[in-house]
Amino acid sequence: MSLSRQLLLLQMCIVVFVVTAVAGVSLVQSSATFTREEGRRMLGAAESLATEGLLRQSTALTVGGETSEEIEVQARLQEPIGIRLESARASAGATYAILQGADGDVLGSTLPTGADDLALDPSVAGGASWSGVGERYGRRSIEAQAPVFGDGDEGRPVEQLGVIVLGRTYPTRLEVLGSAAPSVFAYLALAMLIGAAGSLLLARRVKRQTLGLEPSEIAALVEQREAMLHGVREGVVGVDMRGGVAFVNDEALQLLGLERPVPGTSVEELGQEAEVTSILRGLHREQDLAVAVGPRLLVLNNQPVTVRGRQTGWVTSMRDRTELLGLQHELAEAQAGTDTLRAQVHEFRNRMHAIGGMAELGQTAELGEFVQAVVDSLDARLAEVGGSIEDPAVAALLVAKLSRADELGVDFSIAEGARLRHHDPVLSADLVTVVGNLVDNAFDAVGRGGEVVMDVEDDGERIEIEVRDSGAGIAAGDVERVFEPGFTTKTCADVKGHGFGLALTRMACARHGGAVTVSHRGGAVLCAELHVDEEVPHA
Repeated sequence: MSLSRQLLLLQMCIVVFVVTAVAGVSLVQSSATFTREEGRRMLGAAESLATEGLLRQSTALTVGGETSEEIEVQARLQEPIGIRLESARASAGATYAILQGADGDVLGSTLPTGADDLALDPSVAGGASWSGVGERYGRRSIEAQAPVFGDGDEGRPVEQLGVIVLGRTYPTRLEVLGSAAPSVFAYLALAMLIGAAGSLLLARRVKRQTLGLEPSEIAALVEQREAMLHGVREGVVGVDMRGGVAFVNDEALQLLGLERPVPGTSVEELGQEAEVTSILRGLHREQDLAVAVGPRLLVLNNQPVTVRGRQTGWVTSMRDRTELLGLQHELAEAQAGTDTLRAQVHEFRNRMHAIGGMAELGQTAELGEFVQAVVDSLDARLAEVGGSIEDPAVAALLVAKLSRADELGVDFSIAEGARLRHHDPVLSADLVTVVGNLVDNAFDAVGRGGEVVMDVEDDGERIEIEVRDSGAGIAAGDVERVFEPGFTTKTCADVKGHGFGLALTRMACARHGGAVTVSHRGGAVLCAELHVDEEVPHA
């Protein structure tokens, strides 16, 4: 069934229910009004009739009746009393009018079959008038009872001669419905007509707002939306034009380290960095923006959402590129290591050629001195690293960096007193990332003929790695930007893949409750701090 038909049917049911309820309330109110107004009318008519002189005199003459003359008088007065009672009943709109004598005999009645002795209210016997609801002749009636008093002439006390009873029976429910049916049906038809028109207009408005979709189609779209949001591997965040979060999937919650926000929560209340907040609000039009969020490196893309030519918000997708960029950096280091090994192979080949030549020439003394010099150089390099660096992964890295420095013509050394303990594989891997990036960054900064010194302090709880170079240093405006993903100060044509080393270094330090700082002492000084027992888990 279409939405318009459902709304029409619902509206008709509501109209019928309301009209029926109103009709029921009207019946109850009509009954109360009938009781109140007819009670006053019956009581007034009964009291007025009870005070008429003719009726009082006729009542006085008909009360008693023991002699033949009195009985004859009573018979003659029956007709005028009946006529007066009928006149009073008709003018008051009553159903019946009855005159009962003080002895309980019915002296006159408008009922065609007469009337039995009446059950009167006790207050009437005391001389008071009464009106109320009761059962009379099998029908519920509103009835008034008024006492008829004598004149009290010649010093005699006022005597109650009888009682006037006027009553009107209640109409039945069918009679009430029959009298009200025309108006009720007219109101019902009018209400249904207005309801049908309103339902059609409402259905058209709802269909415009729902793009002409039926409820079943909307439900299917919602289910598909939920399946799509929670089934994709990318994080997705939707923000409306007011800057409130419209939707967010599970992957985005994990990447941003959030609890599920209440719909409509402002993006400023999510507690993210200013750059992330501005991207979510659609203030950045660039694509594939790399942003550091805690220990993660995320790539964000923001697109405006337009519905029927009107922008309704923004959708931001995000991907975790931490591991990918780490692998990319490790690949670059491996390639650099391969180049270093290739250069060393070339160097060793030259040395072997020199050794072979000396052997052929019989220069044994010079040969021995040459070989000893080569061995002493290698032993000195291993002793320089092995004497201060106990972690095997970092030690192996530094041996390769010393060879790389020789190739680049850079004076690279490890400061006296430097020491690094052996650590678990997780921390050791992050130390390799930190040391490798800081040393490579220094090599790029100084160039051939420059000087780079690395110092390490490790007290078992805190590790501090300091790398000093003799380069030009970092410009004041770039001190914070050098840690932004993708930012680089290199001016060469091919900088693809650069600009992530220091960002990865900062994230590695953040994973262990540390940080990276920049200072200057004749050149740039980068100091990285990590805590041994404080590893911050991924959100």
